[in-house]
Amino acid sequence: MASGALTNQGLVLRALYGWPGWVIEVDISWRTWSAGEVRDIPPPRTRRNARRPCDDPELVQRIKKAAEASYEAPRSSIWLVSLGLPSPHGKKKNGVRLRAETIATLYGYALRLGLSPKRAISEVYGLPVTEAPGERAQYSRKLERWIEQARKTVNPVTGRPYLSAYGSERHAPRLWPIGRGHPLEPRRAQPALPEPVREGPYVGHTLTLRVTRTPPPARQAEEAHEQGWRLIGPDLVIEGQWSNGEDPPSLPLLRGVSPGETPLRVQSLVKELEERYSGDKVLATVTAQAMGNPAT
Repeated sequence: MASGALTNQGLVLRALYGWPGWVIEVDISWRTWSAGEVRDIPPPRTRRNARRPCDDPELVQRIKKAAEASYEAPRSSIWLVSLGLPSPHGKKKNGVRLRAETIATLYGYALRLGLSPKRAISEVYGLPVTEAPGERAQYSRKLERWIEQARKTVNPVTGRPYLSAYGSERHAPRLWPIGRGHPLEPRRAQPALPEPVREGPYVGHTLTLRVTRTPPPARQAEEAHEQGWRLIGPDLVIEGQWSNGEDPPSLPLLRGVSPGETPLRVQSLVKELEERYSGDKVLATVTAQAMGNPAT
């Protein structure tokens, strides 16, 4: 799977599908959070005249989208997932199977994020969506063909199609997809989920966490300000408060956490605290600054 890390200059990507050993650097304007120059760095002993990732315009476009959406994690991670999968565009050996695997993976991942799979896939691969007031969205024939292939092509490992048949409760999205001009608004009411049955000495107690970021080094922050872009601190500060007014527990300082990693690290901490204080309920508020939001 492709991986990405934010740096002072922008985003660094590794393990892109079909490009083992290559490193991609994307400059980001922190004032507008728009992608600039894309550089591909080859692995050692690569021929000078070898084909490069930046030779593929469609791939470069997705790389830039991944960079521009990187502050919106975790929902923006669908761009990163797409970079670790073969593109459904074009003809290639075993093309139908590879395309089915890609579409099924992104379809399922979009659902887990609460997004409309068809809209999200259309956004990622630049496919048109036609909409009229009061009418259902019309998707491209290419997208419909890709999804049909994913539902008919059998995965040789499982013996079942890559993508299961449509089910309204299982496949209906809860939110609109990512992308500028497509706000994440509810498509329909979220189903009411019953509260889990809690047992243990902390039943009825709620631990509220507030996640912020350490300030960046003063000299680097000053240099960044002079250059017109914003720098964030490297570590996450966790503060807690019990609902009954007891002294807050000792909480860790999460070191070296990028904005993209923040949601997963916080979710892991919430799970750990719920296990440590059996029966309690843990709520976490992650500030925009902790997520690296340039608007903060």
